Amino acid sequence: MRRWAVTVLAGALLLTGCGSDDPKDAAPPVDGPFAECATLSADTVSAGLPDVTLPCFRGGQSVRFSQLKGGVVVNLWASWCIPCTRELPAFTSLAGKKNAPTVIGVVTTDKRDSSAALAEELHVTFPTLFDERGRLLTTLVQQEHLKSNGLPATLFVKDGQIAYAYQGAALDEAKLTELVDRYLGVKV
Repeated sequence: MRRWAVTVLAGALLLTGCGSDDPKDAAPPVDGPFAECATLSADTVSAGLPDVTLPCFRGGQSVRFSQLKGGVVVNLWASWCIPCTRELPAFTSLAGKKNAPTVIGVVTTDKRDSSAALAEELHVTFPTLFDERGRLLTTLVQQEHLKSNGLPATLFVKDGQIAYAYQGAALDEAKLTELVDRYLGVKV
């Protein structure tokens, strides 16, 4: 009887994959509607940006934040953050404009499936990184780029430096366009 119970238990464990650390046994990532991140990184590292590497929602690669290239607007958001959900359409609109800087989202302290579902609902298509533990946000606060761990937060990055960090009320399209012009020198 005991041998039979051990055999049944072993078979059940094999069928369910319990205890496996093999990545191929993990649940597949939820990509959502996001663009790939392959074109976001430069070859050089900027000392002016936090050196945090985060996985991209789509495409499997990771992005080293300190290697962002060009003028970039970085929006840190989460599906549970009401002001974030209000301002995401403004970032989507900005990302779709012809002369716009690169727009990158960073899902912060959230779950992949929750943020992917919100992105689908709001038609968010710009490249987005995943930071479940909020490492980038914590680093930005520690380096005094941001005042708190509050969301939403938006960074305007120019020439490998944070030209401006915004934390406050949800940005609308007019205010976001104004900040892009002021801190990145880009008229959209």
